[in-house]
Amino acid sequence: MDPLVATLVLIALALLGARLSFRVDSVPLGPRLLLGTGVHFLLLGVLLGPMALGLLGDAQLEGLFPFFAVGLGWVGFLFGIQLHAADLSRFPAGWHVFALGQALVVFAAVRLGGDAVLGVTGVDDPAAHALVAAAAAIAAVSAPAAIALVTSNFFVRGRVAELLLFTASLDALVGLGALQWVYATQLPAGHVPGLGNLTPLHWAAVTVALGVLGGLLFIWLRRLSTAEDERALFLLGIAAFVAGAALRLGVSPLLACTVAGITVAHLARERTELVEALRRWEKPIYVVLLLLAGALVRLPSIWVVPAAAGLLVLRAAGKTAGAALLGRAVVRIATPKRVGLALVPQGGMALAMAISALLTFWSVEAAGIDAAEFLFATVVLSVVGSELAGPFLITAVLRRADEIAPQVEEAIAQGDTARAVGEALRHVPDPVGGDGGGERSSGEGSPEEGARSAAAALAGDSVGTERPEAPPPDGPPGDAADDTDRG
Repeated sequence: MDPLVATLVLIALALLGARLSFRVDSVPLGPRLLLGTGVHFLLLGVLLGPMALGLLGDAQLEGLFPFFAVGLGWVGFLFGIQLHAADLSRFPAGWHVFALGQALVVFAAVRLGGDAVLGVTGVDDPAAHALVAAAAAIAAVSAPAAIALVTSNFFVRGRVAELLLFTASLDALVGLGALQWVYATQLPAGHVPGLGNLTPLHWAAVTVALGVLGGLLFIWLRRLSTAEDERALFLLGIAAFVAGAALRLGVSPLLACTVAGITVAHLARERTELVEALRRWEKPIYVVLLLLAGALVRLPSIWVVPAAAGLLVLRAAGKTAGAALLGRAVVRIATPKRVGLALVPQGGMALAMAISALLTFWSVEAAGIDAAEFLFATVVLSVVGSELAGPFLITAVLRRADEIAPQVEEAIAQGDTARAVGEALRHVPDPVGGDGGGERSSGEGSPEEGARSAAAALAGDSVGTERPEAPPPDGPPGDAADDTDRG
């Protein structure tokens, strides 16, 4: 296919997909949860790629490389602009420790498990160990989209749901930082002519400086022109510039664009409008990333399938163990024993990180196979598995937490949305423990109410979801479960 035609087809699929595919309110609940994840676009990309129809072959994909920079930049910028200190400070400190700590546990579990497998199989190639570290960084990331999808479909109001949304919206910081560390320590010295042999700390400084420069450049451009119709154009240009420069330098484009987003969030006067502008284009860009990710998939070895299964199992074990350990230690609300299973789903950020790793380690070989393609295919298959299982794991956890009422499920099964909303308003999870010492507070200005509002703002309209209208709050919810031993 001609590269121009391929571009036009991709744009048309993105616009149509974003317009139609996520509007699944009339679809039965089970298929609705699956369609809302966007996995079908990933599979469509595989169908269009070289493994199937070949409509998006290697030549066409190389011609579409600018879309990769735009997509990666947009994902990072949107993530960063929502990380405002004022929003984050409204959550208890223990929640921050929980979100970042469980991600570190997953990174360690996958890294140690992957290195152990390499040792058992006799693979002692530095490139293989580098890609295990990259897979561990990607594994640390959760996705708020599936959690938002389940909570909106069941009209959930509760502290466990808020904790899960907050955690899935923040733990990408660990994954992005770890992936940048992998780039800085594993890429060959002097891979960028003229910069010499920089240390990992220096490369981190380069990444942060690039992001700050991009954020300041955007603010300067907006001060020169405040026209609303130019806002999206400037965002697109800065995202492409920062991500493209990062890819050229061999640093993380996602982390650089996240820093750019954080810079804009704290210095721009139109942060709310910028977030809305980013979200308006979020779904089309997400669809493009899914299609391109599917088209990029290759199977360089049959061992990709067991590797993906092993990655999925290690992630689930790490999320479960990390959340259980930290839930008891730092989160002062009652949570089910296996609350970490609700953090298994991955989505756009994980795929964006996998694309970044593929482009950065392009053509790197280990043990006689294309290691970058092996890593990418492993991550994609693992993400598909987590996305398919994720909504049902989240539903099970929230049932255990008593935040999905049986009456709500019954009303939804009967197609009675009005009754489901009413039952959700009447159902308040049993308050035990909690950040306020077990006492429920009331009123619009309560800490619990502030945390709920901030959680919604931080999670945003997560890619891949078309949220139904949620019921209005009936005062702050109680704490999530009445028994910490539920599991």
